[in-house]
Order: sequence, then C-alpha cells, then structure tokens
Amino acid sequence: MTRYEVYYFPGTGLAEAARAMLEYAGAEWSDKHPENWETEKALTPYGKLPVLIEHGDDGKVVKIFESDAIYRYLARKFGLYGQDIQDDVQQDTILSQLKEVLVPAFMTFQGDEYIKKYGAEKAKEASQHLFEKHGELLKKNGTGHYVGNRTTLADICAYTYFKLLKKLGVVGESIPHQEVFDHFETTLTSDPKFKRYLDGTEARYVNYQF
Repeated sequence: MTRYEVYYFPGTGLAEAARAMLEYAGAEWSDKHPENWETEKALTPYGKLPVLIEHGDDGKVVKIFESDAIYRYLARKFGLYGQDIQDDVQQDTILSQLKEVLVPAFMTFQGDEYIKKYGAEKAKEASQHLFEKHGELLKKNGTGHYVGNRTTLADICAYTYFKLLKKLGVVGESIPHQEVFDHFETTLTSDPKFKRYLDGTEARYVNYQF
C-alpha cells in the first residue's frame, strides 16, 4: 500500500489541508518534522516546507513541493476535484484567494513590530473581503459546499484555512454571511470521512504551535 509522509513544522499551517485530505481518503500517512531545520533547509529545492513524500508499493519515492501543488496532487489522486474543468478552475481560484489572506496573516508573528502590525491590518482587511465573497459563493451554490453537492478540495482547504486564520487572531467575532458559513461548517463536519479527520486532530496536534 502506498504511504505518505507530510514533512512540516509542528503546527497546522500550510500542511493541514494535505493532512485532512489524506485522512479523508483513508490513506496511510504520518507526520515528519524537521530535527534541525537549518541543516535540512538546504535539502529542499526551495528551502521551505511543506513537502509531501510518497512511498509507492514498488519502492519508488516521489517528493512534491509547494503547498498548492501538494493539495492539487492529492485532490486528483483521491477524486476531490469537481465534475468538470469549470468546477476545477473555480476551486483553483478559491485556493488562490485563501492563500492571499494567509500571506499577511503569517506576518503577524514574524519580523519587527511594524511588520506585525502591518500584517495584522492587511490580514483583517483581506479576511473580511474573503468572507464577503466566499459567503456569496456558498450562498449561490446552496448545498453547504463550495462546488456541487459533495466534499471537495475547496471545502477542505477553506475549512482548514479558516481555522488557522482564527488561531492567528485575524478573524473578528463577526464575519459577513455568518449563517452561510455556519451551514458550511455543519455540512462538512457531518461528512463521516471528514469527521474521521476531525476526531484525530485533538490528540494529534495538542502540542502544535499554530
């Protein structure tokens, strides 16, 4: 059986959507954390994580770099894209929009105080815009999912990114279309396969930083 390693820091961050998809698909996988990042950094092509390591039945090892590429690879592998190319493009667009909010959000705990303040302001502004537009998308689809009437890449990435944004403190108490996102969360967490992922997160990530 093919098995996977998610090579990332001890946190949810940019690796969480990949972990969720692997768990959703019932794949055999494990976490792999850097033991000495300053040394290991040079061994990755772009000097950053996450990296997905796939160990095939035939002994072949495939390494996939960059979070978006990892998500899309797993989505294709496990049937988490849409029904046609238009659905897939919409999901890719959603993925890009989510990433735009995370960039300033990560600035809130890096660099000097000016950078942190700037990142917090931009992240809150971007997140409000994101919830406004994504609320409209979810409302228009009307199923509790971003695309179609089943769990897809867009749903899993959005859920994990929203949780991360809340952890980073860039999402306020009130967001646009709150009732729509409540429906989205209820729909996704009612999916038995996604619930399997959720059931394992509390114990798995008890010591994670973010």
